[in-house]
Amino acid sequence: MGKMRAGLKMKTLVMLATVFLFAVSVRATDHSNDYKMGVLTKVPLHVGGVVSTGWTDTTSCQSGLFGVHCTGGVVQDYGANLVADMPDGTELVIEQCVGGASIAALILPCSRPYVLMLVEEDGTVVFLDHTWGHHESAKNLETTSKILYRIERHARITYVMIPDPENPKKEGSYNPIKLPKPKVKGAPNQSPDNVTAFCASGKLSPELQAKYCEKK
Repeated sequence: MGKMRAGLKMKTLVMLATVFLFAVSVRATDHSNDYKMGVLTKVPLHVGGVVSTGWTDTTSCQSGLFGVHCTGGVVQDYGANLVADMPDGTELVIEQCVGGASIAALILPCSRPYVLMLVEEDGTVVFLDHTWGHHESAKNLETTSKILYRIERHARITYVMIPDPENPKKEGSYNPIKLPKPKVKGAPNQSPDNVTAFCASGKLSPELQAKYCEKK
């Protein structure tokens, strides 16, 4: 739980730094020749791997004509994973999120309905996060849309700029998501194949020796 909390705190700081660096780096530049074609899909998300990180009391009471009136209450804080329901029926952990009443829950919410998946012209798949504090153009797109986009880089940070379909003069800003490394269980020891030994046995014809053994 401590590692998750530290990781979420670090991600929050990185996100705030990203917004600042982007704001001070943008210049008026001609980007007319920078655009690429791609396909953008809104992939549904659900929350998984919930880990409680504590409780926050949000109760607020005020006196009125009819006595004391209270709102809010005790809210559970937690860390979790946003999991994408991929088009092929598989699930993919996208990134960590935060729920509850903390500031981190505002920046890394678990309530996101979808994640943006960009398929580039060469087939490369990139998942995108909206750059916090900047225009969000993708909300006006269909579930799957062919788009034009361009890439900007400032201070070693990559931004994917997507024009708004309703106002092309405005662009939404997004950042590629670095997917969590999957937990790999130790694979059982496997018996070696018989190809190496049989190739060395001299029992194959010259044709099959060349076909199966010289690639080893």
